[in-house]
Amino acid sequence: MKDLKPDINSFNGLQAVQRQFSDLFFSSDLLSVDEKEEMTRSFALALHSEVSSLVGEISFKDHINSGRSVNTKKILYESVDAFRYILAILNLWGHSSDDFLSAFQNRDSFLHTRFELDKRKWEGQPVIVVDVDEVICTFRKGFTEWLIDEKGIDVDVNSKEYYHVVPIKGSGHSPEGLFEEFIDSGHLRDLDIISETVGVLNQLKLMGFWIHLLTARPDKNLQCLYDTYYWLERSGLNFDRVSFSPEKMIWLTKTEYFESESVVCAIDDSVKHTMEYAKHGVKVASPKMSYNKELRNQENVTIYKTSQELLDTITQLSGMR
Repeated sequence: MKDLKPDINSFNGLQAVQRQFSDLFFSSDLLSVDEKEEMTRSFALALHSEVSSLVGEISFKDHINSGRSVNTKKILYESVDAFRYILAILNLWGHSSDDFLSAFQNRDSFLHTRFELDKRKWEGQPVIVVDVDEVICTFRKGFTEWLIDEKGIDVDVNSKEYYHVVPIKGSGHSPEGLFEEFIDSGHLRDLDIISETVGVLNQLKLMGFWIHLLTARPDKNLQCLYDTYYWLERSGLNFDRVSFSPEKMIWLTKTEYFESESVVCAIDDSVKHTMEYAKHGVKVASPKMSYNKELRNQENVTIYKTSQELLDTITQLSGMR
C-alpha cells in the first residue's frame, strides 16, 4: 500500500509532501555536505529553468507589445514547480517550516523598516547616537539566563564581566561559540525592552532630535541582522537610522553628523566604546552597570541610573534646558 500523502493545507504539510517525493530518489540524511552542495546546485539550476519558463509567458521587454494573451495557468503551475524546488532545498538542509516562517518574518521586518527609514532625511537636527544592548534592550540578562537554563553554567548577571568569559571557559565551552549559538538560536528576537529608555528616546525624538542607533552586533551574521530588525520593529522605539559597526568611533568620524559637529552625545554602556568616544571629545551618557565602573569620574562621561537622569543629561548637553 502506498503511503498516505500528508495534509497540504499548511506549510509543514507542503514540506512533508515534497520530502516524500524526494525520498523516492535519495535520502538527505545519508548525503555528505559535498553531496548536499551538489544537489543544491542541481535544484537551483532546475529552479532557474522553471522561473525562465514562467517569464516566457509574459512580455518582459518594455519596448515590445506582443499583443498576445497571457497563459495564466502556465504561470500558476510553473510557480508551483519553482516553489517545490525551494521546498526541496529547505528539506535538504534540514530547515523546518518554523525556521522558514521565522526567517520570513525577519526579512519582512527588515524590508519594511528599511523602507520607512530610507524616506527620512537628516536635515541638521541635533543627533544622539544610541547603543542597542543594555541601553534599549537587555541582551546580557537574556544571554545570562540562557547560559544558566540551557547550558547549566553558573554565571552572575551582576558580575564584572560582560560576556562571562571566565566561567564559560571554566565549564569547558568556547565563549565565542556559545555567543554565536545564542544568536543563531534566534534569542535576540525575545530580549526584554528597557521601556523607560525607549520612552525617553521617543520624547527626545518629539523634541526634534535625530536618533541614530549604532550597535556592535555582527551584521555579517544574517540571523543577528534580521533578528535585530525584527526586535526593533516591535520595540515601540521611534528612531531614524540603524547601523552596525564594531568600531563605533571610527564609524562616527565618517558621518556628516561628526563633520558638522551635530552630535549632542552618545548613549553607550560599553567601556571600550565609551572611552573611545570620550577621548575624542564626544559626550557620553552611560548606564550604571556592574561591568563599567571604569567609566565613573571620566571626562566627557555622565553615568545615569534612571531614565529621568538620562533625559536631564541630554537636555542639558543640548542646551534645551
